[in-house]
Amino acid sequence: MSASRDGTVRVWNAQSRAHEQVGESFTEHPDVRKALFFANRSQVVSASEDLVLFWDAETRTQIAKPLHDRGLAFAISPDGNCIALKTDDNKSLEILNIQTGTRIGQRLAGDFSWKHSVVFSPDSQRIVTSTSVDRNVRIWDANTGAQIDLIHGPAWNTPDISFFPDKRHIMIHTKKMLGGTVTMFWDSKTHSQTQQDLSRKIDNLSDFSSLSPHGNQLASVSSTFNSVRIWSLEMSVRENLTQNNAFTLNSASYSPDGKFIVTACTDTAIRTWDAGSYSVTENPLIGHTAKVNSASFSPDGKIIVTASDDETICVWSAKTSAQIGEPLTGHRGKGVSVAFSPDGTCFVSADGSTIQTWSAGRFDLGRLIHAIEIPSQFRLSISSASFSFQEQFIAVNIESDPNTTSSFYSSTYTHVFDLKTGTVASFIPFKYRHSSVCFSPEKHLVLFFRYMGYDLHLWNVETHCIAKVFRGHTGTVRRASFSFDGKHIVSASDDHTIRVWNTESSSQIAMYLDLGGSYKKYLKTIEVSPDGKHILSVYHKYNKDHAQIWAMPDRLPSGTSLHRPLDNRGVG
Repeated sequence: MSASRDGTVRVWNAQSRAHEQVGESFTEHPDVRKALFFANRSQVVSASEDLVLFWDAETRTQIAKPLHDRGLAFAISPDGNCIALKTDDNKSLEILNIQTGTRIGQRLAGDFSWKHSVVFSPDSQRIVTSTSVDRNVRIWDANTGAQIDLIHGPAWNTPDISFFPDKRHIMIHTKKMLGGTVTMFWDSKTHSQTQQDLSRKIDNLSDFSSLSPHGNQLASVSSTFNSVRIWSLEMSVRENLTQNNAFTLNSASYSPDGKFIVTACTDTAIRTWDAGSYSVTENPLIGHTAKVNSASFSPDGKIIVTASDDETICVWSAKTSAQIGEPLTGHRGKGVSVAFSPDGTCFVSADGSTIQTWSAGRFDLGRLIHAIEIPSQFRLSISSASFSFQEQFIAVNIESDPNTTSSFYSSTYTHVFDLKTGTVASFIPFKYRHSSVCFSPEKHLVLFFRYMGYDLHLWNVETHCIAKVFRGHTGTVRRASFSFDGKHIVSASDDHTIRVWNTESSSQIAMYLDLGGSYKKYLKTIEVSPDGKHILSVYHKYNKDHAQIWAMPDRLPSGTSLHRPLDNRGVG
């Protein structure tokens, strides 16, 4: 469709090679400057500076009363019932029913006398506006006219605004007053900015940005670099669980069915989140008297176990959020980690120097089975513990105590203890004694990383040889985890990336780029959801902790770099 100052609006065939005109021109709109199809494609709105007309695309007849002196900045709701445009006195915006001409709700306050923009959400329930007068973006309820959100932008001109198909996220793109461009992604549910790493990459690289219809890709056009770049949005951060909260996180883990996430928080509480809506499902679990360092679901998802600086272990009902029994005591230091055995019959807890195993049975829940004490000559402190899938071994991450060792020798170690003997497991090769370890669901495979260059080594404990080597990271690998079926490995490194590997072929199948900040001290959790569809990471950045969820790749070509701009050779 095209509009011309010759007073005509024409419809063209976009499917044919000749692009011939379809039907007669609409000629009843003098000095027409703008024409748009309704979402139903059967109706059209056209506008000049002083006149807005509505007409039938087939018969070329007007279908509603014209509007006068409303300008060219307006929006038609996707359901085709309403139009949002400035009032004739320029002092506000109003929403009108197109058929009756009556106002819906109250006027949207603001100075719209100069340049402004307006757009409806895909469900026609919200409106987003911006003006060049105050340079803020406002979100309104389209049924009442009430303002529901305010986005304070940098020193920008009137921005272009696009809704994502999910009706929740908004892209704002504009030129800055002093030069350059800004692209911001906004979550209208949490009232916070998202995908800040991607925003920083796009800033100043595009004069114009456009979302794909499905919201999974972004095209940016740059006259400076004479290029069009395509950015993948499918693998972007889904949600930041702690964006607007005062507390920070020490750990996060999935429930066995993948529907919930449990987080251990510094404000002495434990919170469970809906993994689909990213909202807190119940009131916080309250009972600890100091910050909580670790929380874990039982394999059947019925109970949650937590460890705290108050030197106690607490057991909770996942269904009712009620504490079960009294706190478990016996640790002589801060509780740093808890983990269930794969069969759910017991769980382990660790403080700075001891590992304790507790019964998870129905009739003897919380009974101490045995304890393992780390020899004092190590001068080390336990930071976390985890079970192997054959349930006989526990991997213990041990950090040197900076008060008792020189900074030159300060390091991190992992010891694998045999629960039957209480001694270090004999199957760990000597060269891996200073590495971190991750157990595979395949009971004969163990993954070693850290202090081996930048690679990950998959060790076969039956053949006593390296089964696979995973190469690609350019910084020390800090965390790694297997998917529940053992087919994939996710790893996070000081090179600021999370990478996904195929366990069978040892090839990299996806990479999440430019996460920002070093993971050396700040990555706390990385794991794959039980259904294999998402990756959960918890890390410290910009003086706060974040729990973020990423989509797992699905049949992506080997080596695909997510968040990396692709050139005009196409999207792979």
